[in-house]
Amino acid sequence: MTAAGAVLRASRPNGRGVWLDRRAAFAAATAVAAAAAVTRAVPLWAITGVWALAAEAVAWGLDAGLFGRVKQVRSPREAFVKADGVFTWEQVAAHNTAESAWIAIHGNVYDVTAFVDSHPGGRELLLLSIGREATDLFVSYHPFTAKPAAVLAKYKIGTLATLEHPVYKADSGFYKEAAAAVAAHFEATGKDAKNPYTGLVRMAPAYALALVFFYLAFCADGLHAAARFAAAIAFGVCQGLPLTGWMHDASHASIGHSEAWWWTVGRASLDWFSGSSMLSWRNQHVIGHHVYTNVMGADPDLPVALSGDPRRLLPQQVWASMYKYQHIYLPPLYGILGLKSRVQDIAEVFSKHTNGPIRVNPISTQDYLRQAATKLFWLTWRVALPLYAAGIVRGGLFAALFFVAEFTTGYWLAFNFQVSHVSTEADFLFADQTKRASKECPAVFEDEWAAAQVRTSIDYAHGSPLAAYLSGCLNYQVVHHLFPTVSQYHYPAVAPVVIEVCKRHGLEYKVLPSFGAAIGAHVRHLKAMGVAGQPAELKLE
Repeated sequence: MTAAGAVLRASRPNGRGVWLDRRAAFAAATAVAAAAAVTRAVPLWAITGVWALAAEAVAWGLDAGLFGRVKQVRSPREAFVKADGVFTWEQVAAHNTAESAWIAIHGNVYDVTAFVDSHPGGRELLLLSIGREATDLFVSYHPFTAKPAAVLAKYKIGTLATLEHPVYKADSGFYKEAAAAVAAHFEATGKDAKNPYTGLVRMAPAYALALVFFYLAFCADGLHAAARFAAAIAFGVCQGLPLTGWMHDASHASIGHSEAWWWTVGRASLDWFSGSSMLSWRNQHVIGHHVYTNVMGADPDLPVALSGDPRRLLPQQVWASMYKYQHIYLPPLYGILGLKSRVQDIAEVFSKHTNGPIRVNPISTQDYLRQAATKLFWLTWRVALPLYAAGIVRGGLFAALFFVAEFTTGYWLAFNFQVSHVSTEADFLFADQTKRASKECPAVFEDEWAAAQVRTSIDYAHGSPLAAYLSGCLNYQVVHHLFPTVSQYHYPAVAPVVIEVCKRHGLEYKVLPSFGAAIGAHVRHLKAMGVAGQPAELKLE
């Protein structure tokens, strides 16, 4: 990295040639907020909100190149002509910025630096994927066309010799057939697989009700405490609905056909409204969980260490006596998920550039600005506004209402996520981390990626419009994992198509009758893993 690059990694996501460094960017936003405070242009309780908006403005300036642009450094021309280089995963990982962007797919290494700005799927998804082996990301995000593979060919510079995480066997034909069947479904029905307007119609009432319930819980005068707590619970549900709804679609680029849709919907719902981080979520969910589903040692949703985690989900984890009670103590703790995510993004993703076992690529100045901005904006409207602007609810009552609302959202999200994979009905895989520590290549999994998604994911309550709406169609988890770029609102219609293909390939598509049955299977798995030496259905490297 040059000295100029060390000063500031910016211009979404980073780069040389950008002359406004991170400290100056934060100072600019602070100066605007200070000016607002001194001139009394806004009340003191709103100063954090002013800083947030000023920081976002500076971030947009960086995006627009007002303070300089990234200077890209491509591989020498002879690398593209010969394309016979052999690279380790560490060498590929070193090229993980917009300045120099390498990616490994199907065992080949490509220098896609010149393609970053013209990628039809947007800059952000590509920049999240570079510097790593991304075969299954590439396949699952381009399921209905062969054009991306043809475009990619001209960027080849060599082959990949070693692996950071396990890889799966090549597709035997199951995924190709499933993708063709789903594509035929959309062609026959004439429906848009990424139609954004269904999500807009379904989520608008949730936001409207969320604001009503927030006002009733925290700002309304003369309301009984019991009514406030009921409103806080309702607000927590309404806060969670868009997160399993169109925010989830936005993270997978499955709502609308442009990055503007994904960026706006994702950031508005997760960052600005909920105070969390789309960047953090995409690293955890898209880069980690969706590729390495239920793979301990690679899936960020599973325990990372073999000992010391409060959860024992695989038999490889060292057993401790407390696990005998995990089916009792874990479900109540799920309520902290929402609060945990708002801390984890700062403490881990933005500070250490990791999300569990997943490396996080360099983070831009504007993403740091936006992280601070959205956190402060969230604190402004969720804390400062009711406490100081409304001034109706204070002290212990405010704290109680706040935590009730947040725990409700946490339960809403956690139970929706947990029942889909941590279940007696789901398979688990294990990636031995000691192999990576000793620089040995992890073995290739015996299963192919698409078949593994079917075995590690659980559906429930097919045919229930209520379950589909309340879960964001996560009750069709298998379809979601196989085709993440298809909007969730199509899953009920697509599931029968996928089930038929599974039958032809001898794959069991598991569907439980109800959400209650899914919770029961989840709790039984926790109970089984709490018994010393209790085995689970498992595949090893």
